[in-house]
Amino acid sequence: MSVTTLRPALVPVTSSWHRSAATLPPETAAPATPFHSRTWSAAWQKVTTEPVLRHQHLHLEEGGRTHVLPFQLIDSSPMWRALELGAGVARPTWTEPVVYAPSMYGEYGGLPGASRAVLAEAVDQGRWLTRDWGATALVVPNLPPSDLEEWTRARPADAQVTLCWAHQAPVHGSLEGFVAAMPSPKVRTEFRRQYKRGTEAGLRLRVEAGPSILNHLPQFTKFAVHTSERHGPALYGMDMLRPLTAVPGAVALLAEDSHGALAGGFLCFRYGQTLYLWAAAIDQRRKRDLHTYGWLMAQSVRYAADTGATVIDAGRANYAYKHRIGLDPVPLTSLVYLTRSAPRLVSRIAGLNSAVQQQTGLAWKQAA
Repeated sequence: MSVTTLRPALVPVTSSWHRSAATLPPETAAPATPFHSRTWSAAWQKVTTEPVLRHQHLHLEEGGRTHVLPFQLIDSSPMWRALELGAGVARPTWTEPVVYAPSMYGEYGGLPGASRAVLAEAVDQGRWLTRDWGATALVVPNLPPSDLEEWTRARPADAQVTLCWAHQAPVHGSLEGFVAAMPSPKVRTEFRRQYKRGTEAGLRLRVEAGPSILNHLPQFTKFAVHTSERHGPALYGMDMLRPLTAVPGAVALLAEDSHGALAGGFLCFRYGQTLYLWAAAIDQRRKRDLHTYGWLMAQSVRYAADTGATVIDAGRANYAYKHRIGLDPVPLTSLVYLTRSAPRLVSRIAGLNSAVQQQTGLAWKQAA
């Protein structure tokens, strides 16, 4: 008598293109992050601050599980450009529109939890679309290490660049628990001092969620534009922020002065066990007098603890400060798939990667 071991049949991956997020089939599971939600994807169908020329949504299914990856043909992404300038790179990487899957604005990209077969299908279909749109490159941005490994194994890229780092830390149950976990007494003292001085200067917290954020959006957007322009191009506009207030978990943590006027705020997403701090909007004229940024960071931790979040994700940029207060950096790497051989472009991307690494290393050294 012999026993024959049968190999299970491979589950096929099927895919289809959709012009609108509204026509996509229902989700089979909750999105991994707010940046992977259908609402986030739909927002980029009408965005002009990031110049989206064309868009499509790729629906993938394997064994009853579905995934969606948005593709946008974008002419000079302000977020990519800001990260270049932050690394001291004056010459733009791209001289023509590029396909992003999805936009650089989502803090985390990729398809968390998808199999390599699904990822391979996503790249293959994305390359076809990129050629059809006449673009030079397909960029899959902002992959954390585990996702980066899976995408690279599924379809090795022609180039890659780590343009930014996210920053995370446990909340430790309370603001005091969070502060107690900071690396040094000096840092803890300064963090408490900023919070105390902001409170003494008259700052008070206003929390607005979902549609109620819209009432404060014009002034918030103005401050967000001014804040981002300190280091590069304006990153935000009403066209972008308005639809994002409908993303799951959208909440604005707003600092109001003693007269009730807006002094600054964070647009956040309280999702799952995490509070994501996504966009900062600070009144640059008064920030030193009011200690707005440090005060808002403390209030963000307190809000995270009060709402049961176990992790605070403080997003990208401001590396020295975030490193100093004990947040752990998470590298976010963008994979570049070319539609034709371009050795000089690959060399420029490698140079950009080196420049970002050097600049970020200096920031961390200064924070030590």
